Amino acid sequence: MTDKSWKILIVDDEREVHLLTRTILKDVQFEGRPLQFLSSYDSISTRKILNEESDIALILMDVVMEEEDSGLKLVKYIRDELKNKLTRIILRTGVPGEEPVKRIIIDYEINDYKEKIDLTTPRLFTSIIKSLRNYRDLVRRRNINGEIEDSRKKLTQVIQLSSELFASRTMELFLTNLETKTSLMIGGEGKLWFQNGSDKQSFPSAVAQRISKDDMSFYTMLEGEYFIARLSSRSTEPLYLIADSCLSLQPDEIQMLEIFFSNANIIYNNLCLKADFMATQSEMIGLLGDVIENRSRELSGHQERVSDYAIILAKKLDFSDEDIVILRDAVKLHDTGKIGIFDSILDKPGPLSPEEFESMKSHTTIGYEILRFSSRKLCQMAASIAWEHHEKWDGSGYPRGLSGEQIGQLGRITCIVDVFDALSSDRVYRKAWSFEKTVQFIKDGRGTQFDPHMVNLFLEEQETIKEILMRENK
Repeated sequence: MTDKSWKILIVDDEREVHLLTRTILKDVQFEGRPLQFLSSYDSISTRKILNEESDIALILMDVVMEEEDSGLKLVKYIRDELKNKLTRIILRTGVPGEEPVKRIIIDYEINDYKEKIDLTTPRLFTSIIKSLRNYRDLVRRRNINGEIEDSRKKLTQVIQLSSELFASRTMELFLTNLETKTSLMIGGEGKLWFQNGSDKQSFPSAVAQRISKDDMSFYTMLEGEYFIARLSSRSTEPLYLIADSCLSLQPDEIQMLEIFFSNANIIYNNLCLKADFMATQSEMIGLLGDVIENRSRELSGHQERVSDYAIILAKKLDFSDEDIVILRDAVKLHDTGKIGIFDSILDKPGPLSPEEFESMKSHTTIGYEILRFSSRKLCQMAASIAWEHHEKWDGSGYPRGLSGEQIGQLGRITCIVDVFDALSSDRVYRKAWSFEKTVQFIKDGRGTQFDPHMVNLFLEEQETIKEILMRENK
């Protein structure tokens, strides 16, 4: 309904009817818009007009033209084939009959049925205005429904894009997804990149000038130049996503961006808080490890090295990124139970007596009891490791004498890397073994002390493990 006039199509094989209708209605306006008349004298030309003109408000249709039911066939064509439910149709006939009228009104989607002699000036005017008002309301409803549907689709798109961001478990994955989704939303063929807010001197001058103002919300656009999105967190400097070109956006597209980047900022904040929490947690675990190590002169750096070695095997076993992050800290707690062992045993410069060894063995159970009551995944993993890292593949280990796959995977990983680090490091009662001798011990323990599969993975990565050992011994 973009034209300034209301289109009315007169379909009748009598020219006088066209002339009379136009004459009666020539000065009529509805809502300040005049009427525009289109004329057709047969079915063929009517179909042609209907296919060319999509915004006809009203059709004044003769029933009988080249055939007795030409008008009725046209009604079927309009409603069923063209799927046009908006245009109002008034049938006009010069051959009245009570029964056909009832049948036509029931069987055909028309809006009124008039006899030609009935269309005097007042009655015709009334029918026209009533039909135009009805057409106007239907078009408005269609447009509103269309806008609602369009908004629903756009909102669905924003929800889908945001949900993919929410699924990002790491900052790296989040930023990759954000860059991809932003490119889809803003268009353009330029470059997108992230830039830390602390490095303002390297920003393009127009961007630096814009972000220096306090009124920038989640994003802004510099006409013809840049798109800038800001991710902010209380614990870090703002991070900016910058594009050096973007398409002109419509108001609804801008609204979508506002919702999208509002969600993105929430996710970014959560990931920053998570990273801060994980860093604090890792630092606290490191401090706890230092306390344990400081109780024994021989354990300096042991927790960190064992953690590094364990991560190498975990990656070979396709652990998830999340589990690798947790495992890195959990392994550091494998000797937590040594808190409960006497210093005289921990630092004894020689072999332990049977009674002392029994006391030392209890550190596995003590560590487990300390950690097992937490529902946190890290503590659950650490408890399992503390309890099982001295179990042996052949069942001769302690504290429970588990064998084979009765020993959890985490325990089997820690068992091999703990022994490797213990043998390749200085102890109060002996000097460190050479790397080659230690590796041979691991090989000899395949299927007895160690899980054969873990040994194979260890040997595949022995050069990487050697690099860590050499680095720590410098």
